[in-house]
Amino acid sequence: MPHRSHLPHPNRQHPGLISHIAAGILMAASVLAPMTAHAFAEDLCFQYADPQAKSGDVIPHAFNCWNVQCTDSVKPENEPAGCLVKGVTRYINATIAKGLHGRNMVHFDTLFLFSRMLGLSDEDAFNLAAYSQATDLVGGYVHTDQYGKAMTARKTDDLQGITRLNNPTGGYSYHFVPWLRTHGHELSKSLTYDPDYLLHGLKSPYANSEALINHLRVWSFGGRQTLCDFGLMKDQNNPQSECFSDTDDKLIFVSIPYFAPDCTDCRGENNFKVGWQEIVPTNAGACGGTDQEVCAYDPDYATKIHGTPKSLGIYLHVMADRLSHSYCTDPAFITEGWDRKQKMPELAAGTAYSVWFRDSCGTINHIAKHYPETGHKKLPEQTVKAMDFSYLEIQEWIKESKYFANNPQQKTATPKPGYPRLDETGKIVKMVGDALKQADAGGRNKALCEIALNGYGITPWHDGSTDCKYPAKK
Repeated sequence: MPHRSHLPHPNRQHPGLISHIAAGILMAASVLAPMTAHAFAEDLCFQYADPQAKSGDVIPHAFNCWNVQCTDSVKPENEPAGCLVKGVTRYINATIAKGLHGRNMVHFDTLFLFSRMLGLSDEDAFNLAAYSQATDLVGGYVHTDQYGKAMTARKTDDLQGITRLNNPTGGYSYHFVPWLRTHGHELSKSLTYDPDYLLHGLKSPYANSEALINHLRVWSFGGRQTLCDFGLMKDQNNPQSECFSDTDDKLIFVSIPYFAPDCTDCRGENNFKVGWQEIVPTNAGACGGTDQEVCAYDPDYATKIHGTPKSLGIYLHVMADRLSHSYCTDPAFITEGWDRKQKMPELAAGTAYSVWFRDSCGTINHIAKHYPETGHKKLPEQTVKAMDFSYLEIQEWIKESKYFANNPQQKTATPKPGYPRLDETGKIVKMVGDALKQADAGGRNKALCEIALNGYGITPWHDGSTDCKYPAKK
């Protein structure tokens, strides 16, 4: 399949997106009110000994990418307004500007633990968790050992086409996940897990309106080989339907905000052809940031990993983001043509589909809502839902893929006295959630490691620890 060239896309007007964010962050943070956590940002980092070097030795202990004690600390410097400024700037510096070995403990650690408890091998559990994390990161994800040093042998492929900042390929749709308002599908509530839902004759825990989520689920469970932009196919009632091709000439109009809702020229509006979802560039080393003109994508990549733990990790990431970004995506939807009360933008005329993201999806507003889902005395409801749904879906994938028949050496973990049984989903989610409430990032990692080792006999932990003892802070 030849590389699909997009028409000009909103982000092309702002090639310096990160610099714009960094420049405006203090001003935006000073005027935005404290907000509840809404998204899964990287929350565990290891600092380079030389912060300017971006290489070499690291300080051998984990720290919070964010100042996560904002709501829990009584220290004057951690009052909400100051917390917002420090938290946002620290996060930008740690995970975007410097790339300091950041990972998210909901997207990665929790999924690894659940996978090992439910019987996946160490390698399969790692791939599931790593590809979940890589869905956020340009260049792929490189894991670190318990001392913060890169485990270069454990590096994922570059999922650049679906990363959260990749507008030219529609990568944002995997993080701000719009639902499909067509064929009478109306969203009645935020993403809900209900095993009684039917997806075109197939069982699914989600409503038919969750087109992209269900599309990814079918793919990760091995039911289709290709992925389509926004989950849009030639026959929306057939989960195995083909993606649109260039010759179909189906255009989608996209309107997505850049920065804050009260600035001028804040929306990027354009259209591009709907086709197969671009995921991995074959010349990753030559691809820079979000500029896709120099990238050639591997059109067969989705086929290569469909039905594997890698694809399951990508699906679980997107499902969790659908929950975590519901403030943005519940009001955002895809329609056929134009189906809104407001005036139709000129570029939307004649398009087959349109998708509109509300102002609250804007970058600055979004970053301000990225207070971590971990490290607080009370976890947001969406965090608990994401863990609950993920645990159930890993179980379903193991059953549907006949994992134990294909891997007879594998078996589920056996809980030790005082730990929940594997069928006690609510208790397991609470146990893991309690570990994630710890304010210290290293403490969270240690607590999850101890659940694995002491509670279920799972060793080693993903970072190589076999005793859950980590270097003390200096």
